[in-house]
Amino acid sequence: MNFYWQCYKFALIGLAVIGVFPAKVYSVPKIKVEQQVIASATGQLNFTPPPPPVNIGIPGDRTGAGRRGCLVNNDSVDNKQLTALVPITKAATGLEVVWGLTTVEHPTFWFYVPYRAQDVHSARFVLRTADNQLVYQTSVSLPNKPGVISLTLPTTVALEVTNQYHWYFNIYCAERKPPTAIVHGGIQRRAITPTLASQLAQATPQQQTQLYFANGFWFDAVTTLGQLHYHNPSDMAIAKNWTDVLRFVGLDAIASEPIASCCDLMQQVRRD
Repeated sequence: MNFYWQCYKFALIGLAVIGVFPAKVYSVPKIKVEQQVIASATGQLNFTPPPPPVNIGIPGDRTGAGRRGCLVNNDSVDNKQLTALVPITKAATGLEVVWGLTTVEHPTFWFYVPYRAQDVHSARFVLRTADNQLVYQTSVSLPNKPGVISLTLPTTVALEVTNQYHWYFNIYCAERKPPTAIVHGGIQRRAITPTLASQLAQATPQQQTQLYFANGFWFDAVTTLGQLHYHNPSDMAIAKNWTDVLRFVGLDAIASEPIASCCDLMQQVRRD
């Protein structure tokens, strides 16, 4: 009981920080440890999920169960949950964790949001270090329709190589109350080899997606593929790759959901 209370407490801790700034809205946009092959219309996507570090900390939660409080007057939305587009990976300890790798300082996080802007009071993204020090937080203005959104860290917030970070995305149905829905998990930035850097520099976006997946960099791969899908909505091959990848990591329920017009995070850092 104490463990779950600690996880919940960490998720809420952003409430105590003063000065949350709204994000601007723009028009865009259970895995096994061994290598897996995702059938692709443009070639195979070989995803090699790396094992999470032994000191992963909080395992995370990929779906947020709460919906009723925000949607009591909206029967038009399917009964789907707030969901983070991140794989669930089994650690060496046997613990299943919501976690992934990136190569970049300012990664993009992807979420499925079942709410419309008018359904909620507010939404908030929070990033913390492994020892729970606040790195960044901001409020997020949601789009007018449910869908998949992407949140990219601003240039003022840079992940350091090898450091562990924990992110939270919270939905609030009412002011001064705990979040109604929470998803959270881990991310780590790792340096790439000179060989991979050279391959990426010469590759097309489709080839970059394949390279990122093959080398275990989930956040980079899903961002490259998601942007391709958003900017090429009529390309059936890319659309199939997008849905196949999400189904492959157990996200069948949202695999066909549209990418909504949202969101840019503010260039603002808050520290404890």
